[in-house]
Amino acid sequence: MKRKRVLAAVIAGVALAAASGGAVFAQGWGFGLGNNATPEEIAQQQTERFQEQASLLGATVNEVKDAWAKGQTVEELANAKGITDEQLQEKMQAARKTEMQARLKTLVEKGVVTQTQADQRLKVMEEHMASGEVRGMGMGKGMRGMGMHRSLDI
Repeated sequence: MKRKRVLAAVIAGVALAAASGGAVFAQGWGFGLGNNATPEEIAQQQTERFQEQASLLGATVNEVKDAWAKGQTVEELANAKGITDEQLQEKMQAARKTEMQARLKTLVEKGVVTQTQADQRLKVMEEHMASGEVRGMGMGKGMRGMGMHRSLDI
């Protein structure tokens, strides 16, 4: 049971990192656009999400779309592609770390935080990931329903 929670937390963290903020749909690989998103923004974000998921799973975009249309979970699609839950967790953690590093680099480059602060924050976030606790870039505790953890529904 703990492994499933950790997997869900890691997957949620990746979705959180990939999303630009805003609303995410329950039980979906949702996208981070708020209620004021234009149809073009919604389409673009979902297209990017399908591409990211395909890359992560070694699937084609059409395979991801087909799984999404059928309401399959990420785990089901990954398993169908021969990826175990443990391998999926590793892939998600690696993607999450890469995204965290990119975001922190931007914050340092823009003068929002120092390199020391960014390094410290990365260390804390890595510790949270290792323990199965995922927090966002902000100050609050992790968010529920942040995307890729369940079905592919939006």
